[in-house]
Amino acid sequence: MTKLTNSYRRKMLFLPLLFLAPALLLYAVFFVYPFLFTFLLSFQQWDMIHPERSFVGWSNYASLLRDEVFWKALRNTFLYLLMTIPISITLGLGLALLMESLLRGRTIYRFIFYLPVVSSIAVIAIIWSLMYDDQHGIVNQLLALLGIDGPNWLSQSSTSLWAVAIVGIWKSFGYEMLLFISGLKSIDKGLYEAAAIDGASRWRRLFHLTLPLLSPITMFIVVMSIISSFQNFALIQIMTDGGPNNSSNVLVYQLYQEAFRFFSVGKAAAISVILFALVLFITVVQLRISRNTVHYN
Repeated sequence: MTKLTNSYRRKMLFLPLLFLAPALLLYAVFFVYPFLFTFLLSFQQWDMIHPERSFVGWSNYASLLRDEVFWKALRNTFLYLLMTIPISITLGLGLALLMESLLRGRTIYRFIFYLPVVSSIAVIAIIWSLMYDDQHGIVNQLLALLGIDGPNWLSQSSTSLWAVAIVGIWKSFGYEMLLFISGLKSIDKGLYEAAAIDGASRWRRLFHLTLPLLSPITMFIVVMSIISSFQNFALIQIMTDGGPNNSSNVLVYQLYQEAFRFFSVGKAAAISVILFALVLFITVVQLRISRNTVHYN
């Protein structure tokens, strides 16, 4: 009887593993192996041209710590994050509240605001680059109507990162709006009626009812937005090429430059490991903070 029981247990353990095997294999091939290979590369020197790789220890990391461009890219990465995420989330929440208050036309407005999210990022970058043109771009023409002499947005160190951040905000707030709308629809309308009967004003209902109940959605949006901000590559590459004078360069773009322009694959791998560590650290901190700030009921 015991032998039959043990055999049955082994069979029941084997069957789930058998069904999970294709997914686990794909995960190992496309995530675990590349991650381990990149981590090992960060301790080696390789130019991708010659097959030989040499072990250099921590020298790639030490070289980055002495590199002014790396520190500038790191600073720009966090600046871009601070420029985009608060504004994008605020716009997304505001539009979600506005959409839910409309009696007609919700569908078409949602479509209009969500359209940038699903549009080609390359096309968006090219169109906005033309709009930012200092001679014929519509942005400076609109500023001229207000009596403001618009700058050369993409060619000045003081404005290049802001120009990219504006495009990032415009492309992402529709996604956040849609998530907030789904969160608003899940809130029991009876809570608002009870709060109104108790004399709570519209602002009190917003700050003491709506925002706390939306906190799980907000936390998810913040985490995903931070990860997306750290991965901002296409806008930088097409619109500014990291310039001028590295004023719009970010970590993920420097990673690309080290690997495919300077053929310093070891340094590029070291940047990717640092980038992974930063995202992991920020995400863990956010999840710990969420224990006291996020309300799931």
